[in-house]
Amino acid sequence: MLRIQPATGERLQPALGLLFSPLPAKARTRRIAEIRREIDEGDFDPKFLLLAKDNSNPVGVQLTVIRDDDVGMVWPPVVAAEFKGLASESIEDALLSEATRRLDKTKAWIGQSLLEPEQTREHAALQRNGFTRLTELRFFERLLSDTSDQPERAARLRLKYEPFRRTKNRAEFAGVLDATYRGSLDCPEFNGVRDGRQSLKNHEAVGAFTSDMWRLYRRDGADVGVLLLVKRFDQKAWEVLYLGVVEAARRSGIGRAMLLDAIDAARGANAERLLIVADVRNLPAVGLYESLGFQPMATRVAFVRLANALPGHRPYDSARQQ
Repeated sequence: MLRIQPATGERLQPALGLLFSPLPAKARTRRIAEIRREIDEGDFDPKFLLLAKDNSNPVGVQLTVIRDDDVGMVWPPVVAAEFKGLASESIEDALLSEATRRLDKTKAWIGQSLLEPEQTREHAALQRNGFTRLTELRFFERLLSDTSDQPERAARLRLKYEPFRRTKNRAEFAGVLDATYRGSLDCPEFNGVRDGRQSLKNHEAVGAFTSDMWRLYRRDGADVGVLLLVKRFDQKAWEVLYLGVVEAARRSGIGRAMLLDAIDAARGANAERLLIVADVRNLPAVGLYESLGFQPMATRVAFVRLANALPGHRPYDSARQQ
């Protein structure tokens, strides 16, 4: 009989061993030690690591992580090698069914999974269990030792920007974020699902930044766009978390000018690379990035499952936004 339980107590070690079983032995040992350390420090809750047992035999495992921005990151199930085949679908479905049931009881407004294009079996498992294939995301990098953007400096637009201040202009940033979503080609399915306040919360949970790395741009006194940058210390890089232009100001060179500013800022901070992600359907964005020397690194397929209580339908809790 198949039983699904949280990987707490004596179930933790076999669950971790199975979760990281695709890794080489040394990497597997390292990752298990890291997770155990995170549990000890209170940074990882094993109740969202689910172990499937057939009688007393561990046969599958599935991990969900609830981030601080109320996003549930859902990993596809890992099935023990000896149970792969026809029986594995029932194990995958049992794990994902329990994972989504638990996810719905949390504050998460969305379950999200990013998979490699060739992980077709995992794609199918998610789709059988209520996840929608949203789009493909393309990850780009720009080496900052490349100075091919220098000739554009003299000719580019000179925009004014205001840096982010939580206690001063948070609401204004959120309002301009909302405006940049209108008519956007970047994951347009989310337009109207969440508002700028939720977006700021999402972005704040992603990485380290200083106030000058988050910028609200103006031209002739009018708000025209938002640029959000974060540091990626482990990669000696900065990342463009978000670059958006309000609908009325698009196709006028503002996005290009903002991205050139991002390159300058990252280079001035001695970062080695600048990273950015695009929805592959957003052809203008992809074309802009490629024209400024960004090279594709990887592609991931995004699957999502929206909760019943979306951010726009929830009462705004100002205390959680501080």
